[in-house]
Amino acid sequence: MPSNFKINIGDITTAVEWQSGRYEFDIPQAYQPFIAAGPGDIRMNLHLGAPELELGDKVFDSQPIWCLHRNGAESIIDIFDHHPDLRRLLVFPRQLNRADLFFAAPGGKFIDPFFGPAMELLMVNHLAQGQGAIIHACGIEYNGNGLLFTGESGAGKSTLANMWNREKRAAVLSDDRTIVRYIDGEFRMYGTPWHGEAKFGSPEGVKLEKIFFLRHSQKNAIQPLNRAESVLQMLQCSFPPYWDAAGMEFTMGFFENVATHVSCHELAFEPDKRVIDLIKGHADTASSVI
Repeated sequence: MPSNFKINIGDITTAVEWQSGRYEFDIPQAYQPFIAAGPGDIRMNLHLGAPELELGDKVFDSQPIWCLHRNGAESIIDIFDHHPDLRRLLVFPRQLNRADLFFAAPGGKFIDPFFGPAMELLMVNHLAQGQGAIIHACGIEYNGNGLLFTGESGAGKSTLANMWNREKRAAVLSDDRTIVRYIDGEFRMYGTPWHGEAKFGSPEGVKLEKIFFLRHSQKNAIQPLNRAESVLQMLQCSFPPYWDAAGMEFTMGFFENVATHVSCHELAFEPDKRVIDLIKGHADTASSVI
């Protein structure tokens, strides 16, 4: 594969380049539709070997996978630190237009930027700088409209993705993680390569028209949610930067803006085609039960 390439996720392009050493690897299938051209918004430099730097103070712990340290203006995410053959460090400045990914053991395993959470953590931190947010959600484009079905693990996102995939005039952008951004005067949603059980991930984007917060039930029903409830639900089903005060302030304000301008509802459902028919016929102010 080429030593340098670009990945576009959520209309944000990351240029990946080897800077020290080189190691051949394949781009995983989930990322291949996201290969891009054009200018990069973020430059990710790859390095073989550990950097000569102090980790600094630990500011967030998400063990056993990663923890975040801060040394002055630099943030350092230590990934797989308990597994020497897998360990990698993601280093980036406060203004995140570049990052360095160091593979601590040059002869270790899985020396590529796609193994582990490095790419997603890079995007979480970049989005928190006034760009948007990643939401735990199934994203559907239907008749040119964006429908977002959000919920925690087990809420039914993959089930709905498979059901929508059988519908005409519908496309599944994502079955697990969807990016939401505000671009050119409208909220837009984008698929990501970080798929769930149904393995749907598309680089396409569409205007976000409705958000449905999922709840299992023995009947299908749609009820409107007020702004406060919608913001709380989005926060619970997203990947907010708890380690970054400015990023959290932006994220909370961003979710409030989404809830103000996008129609938000609770969707109680049982997994049969009737729920798809209900959603198709739903009007913004309707409250329906079947």
